Amino acid sequence: MKKEISTSFNLLATGTLLFVMFVFEFFTMDFSGTYEDRTLLGIMFFQAEYRIIFLLLLFMVVAITASFIFKEVWNRLIRDLFKIRGINLNEAYSICFLVVVVISI
Repeated sequence: MKKEISTSFNLLATGTLLFVMFVFEFFTMDFSGTYEDRTLLGIMFFQAEYRIIFLLLLFMVVAITASFIFKEVWNRLIRDLFKIRGINLNEAYSICFLVVVVISI
Protein backbone atom coordinates (compact mmCIF):
# COMPACT_ATOMS: atom_id res chain seq x y z
CA MET A 1 0.00 0.00 0.00
CA LYS A 2 1.47 3.31 -1.07
CA LYS A 3 0.82 6.14 1.34
CA GLU A 4 0.89 9.56 -0.25
CA ILE A 5 0.79 12.97 1.29
CA SER A 6 -2.52 14.44 0.24
CA THR A 7 -4.39 17.67 0.74
CA SER A 8 -6.73 16.03 3.26
CA PHE A 9 -3.71 14.88 5.30
CA ASN A 10 -2.30 18.41 5.25
CA LEU A 11 -5.66 19.88 6.32
CA LEU A 12 -5.97 17.38 9.17
CA ALA A 13 -2.41 18.02 10.39
CA THR A 14 -2.84 21.80 10.20
CA GLY A 15 -6.19 21.67 11.98
CA THR A 16 -4.70 19.52 14.72
CA LEU A 17 -1.80 21.93 15.22
CA LEU A 18 -4.13 24.94 15.37
CA PHE A 19 -6.36 23.13 17.89
CA VAL A 20 -3.39 22.29 20.11
CA MET A 21 -2.16 25.89 19.92
CA PHE A 22 -5.65 27.17 20.80
CA VAL A 23 -5.95 24.86 23.82
CA PHE A 24 -2.46 25.85 25.01
CA GLU A 25 -3.25 29.57 24.69
CA PHE A 26 -6.63 29.11 26.39
CA PHE A 27 -5.10 27.42 29.43
CA THR A 28 -2.17 29.83 29.72
CA MET A 29 -4.09 33.07 29.11
CA ASP A 30 -4.27 35.62 31.90
CA PHE A 31 -7.92 36.50 32.49
CA SER A 32 -7.34 38.79 35.45
CA GLY A 33 -7.28 42.56 35.30
CA THR A 34 -8.02 44.90 32.47
CA TYR A 35 -6.17 44.72 29.23
CA GLU A 36 -6.02 47.37 26.56
CA ASP A 37 -4.96 46.16 23.13
CA ARG A 38 -2.76 48.74 21.43
CA THR A 39 -1.46 46.53 18.63
CA LEU A 40 -2.15 47.31 15.00
CA LEU A 41 -4.33 44.22 14.78
CA GLY A 42 -6.32 45.36 17.80
CA ILE A 43 -6.83 48.80 16.29
CA MET A 44 -7.82 47.45 12.85
CA PHE A 45 -10.19 44.76 14.14
CA PHE A 46 -11.99 45.62 17.35
CA GLN A 47 -14.03 42.40 17.47
CA ALA A 48 -12.21 39.15 18.21
CA GLU A 49 -14.07 37.24 15.48
CA TYR A 50 -12.62 39.46 12.77
CA ARG A 51 -9.14 39.14 14.25
CA ILE A 52 -9.38 35.34 14.21
CA ILE A 53 -10.60 35.28 10.60
CA PHE A 54 -7.84 37.68 9.55
CA LEU A 55 -5.15 35.65 11.33
CA LEU A 56 -6.37 32.37 9.81
CA LEU A 57 -6.38 33.88 6.31
CA LEU A 58 -2.93 35.34 6.92
CA PHE A 59 -1.69 31.95 8.15
CA MET A 60 -3.04 30.24 5.04
CA VAL A 61 -1.43 32.75 2.67
CA VAL A 62 1.94 32.52 4.44
CA ALA A 63 1.83 28.70 4.59
CA ILE A 64 1.01 28.32 0.89
CA THR A 65 3.59 30.92 -0.15
CA ALA A 66 6.33 29.33 1.98
CA SER A 67 5.44 25.88 0.64
CA PHE A 68 5.57 27.09 -2.95
CA ILE A 69 8.97 28.73 -2.41
CA PHE A 70 10.30 25.60 -0.67
CA LYS A 71 9.04 23.42 -3.54
CA GLU A 72 10.76 25.59 -6.12
CA VAL A 73 14.05 25.64 -4.17
CA TRP A 74 13.87 21.86 -3.74
CA ASN A 75 13.06 21.14 -7.38
CA ARG A 76 15.57 23.61 -8.83
CA LEU A 77 18.50 23.23 -6.44
CA ILE A 78 18.40 20.33 -4.00
CA ARG A 79 17.17 17.80 -6.57
CA ASP A 80 20.13 18.55 -8.85
CA LEU A 81 22.72 18.64 -6.06
CA PHE A 82 21.77 15.35 -4.41
CA LYS A 83 20.18 13.46 -7.34
CA ILE A 84 16.84 12.90 -5.58
CA ARG A 85 13.30 13.17 -6.90
CA GLY A 86 11.28 16.35 -7.10
CA ILE A 87 8.40 17.09 -4.75
CA ASN A 88 4.92 18.49 -5.25
CA LEU A 89 3.17 21.24 -3.29
CA ASN A 90 1.54 18.83 -0.80
CA GLU A 91 4.90 17.33 0.09
CA ALA A 92 6.51 20.77 0.37
CA TYR A 93 3.71 21.88 2.71
CA SER A 94 4.18 18.78 4.87
CA ILE A 95 7.93 19.31 5.11
CA CYS A 96 7.46 22.99 6.05
CA PHE A 97 4.81 21.98 8.59
CA LEU A 98 7.15 19.38 10.11
CA VAL A 99 10.01 21.87 10.34
CA VAL A 100 7.77 24.46 12.07
CA VAL A 101 6.53 21.87 14.57
CA VAL A 102 10.06 20.66 15.36
CA ILE A 103 11.46 24.19 15.70
CA SER A 104 8.58 25.42 17.88
CA ILE A 105 8.93 22.64 20.45
